[in-house]
Amino acid sequence: MAIIYGRADSEKQLLSKYPKQVQKIEDIPKVEQEMKEALKVEEKGFFAGFRRWNKQRQVNKFEKNKDNPFHAGAHGENQVIEKLSNLSDGYHVLCGVRIELPYWVTYDGEKNLRSAQMDVVVVSTKGVFLVEVKNWSDDYVKHHEKLNPYEQTDRAGRVLWIALKSIIKNIRVTNVLLSIQGNLQYNNNYRAVFVSSLEKINGFLENREDVLSEKEVKKIVDDLKYYVTR
Repeated sequence: MAIIYGRADSEKQLLSKYPKQVQKIEDIPKVEQEMKEALKVEEKGFFAGFRRWNKQRQVNKFEKNKDNPFHAGAHGENQVIEKLSNLSDGYHVLCGVRIELPYWVTYDGEKNLRSAQMDVVVVSTKGVFLVEVKNWSDDYVKHHEKLNPYEQTDRAGRVLWIALKSIIKNIRVTNVLLSIQGNLQYNNNYRAVFVSSLEKINGFLENREDVLSEKEVKKIVDDLKYYVTR
């Protein structure tokens, strides 16, 4: 099995919206039920009103976040991580990688790029792969007006390449946009961005020529694992 570092960034962001008792996504319904039951218990004492108010505030977080888009993002990223875990132990899968460069760099003619949050970075003798995961519905794809996913993937790949080229001089980073629902196609305006799917991603990684030595892989992983957000 592949070696996994960290966990899905969307899951970490989602869980931060819930009470601290929720340690993983699967805990949400159980903890919500427990807190609702606790709310039914009559409070006594001088601070009873405050304690009840605080319990209600915690319960409200479940209703407030039931439609949070981080649910779809976390589900999609976890599916990808689970799929990648089926690769051999020669593959290192780093989740939730955040890199900030010490200086601004030029992207698309403007000096406007310095940092990037990366869903998944895979490192093996096959190379370094930046994987941006999108679990978007057809409707969201049509009406999404923020930074387009191709540019987002391309920008993240640029940051990763700059961060690594001081370690391995001729390093290359392969940018992959992974569409969980298969509704994102190759975009000719972003030729450096491959588009893949959950079903095809492992084959995409495995069916490539070796470009790195084991020593280079270790050097890259040792550096990148410190960028995995906790």
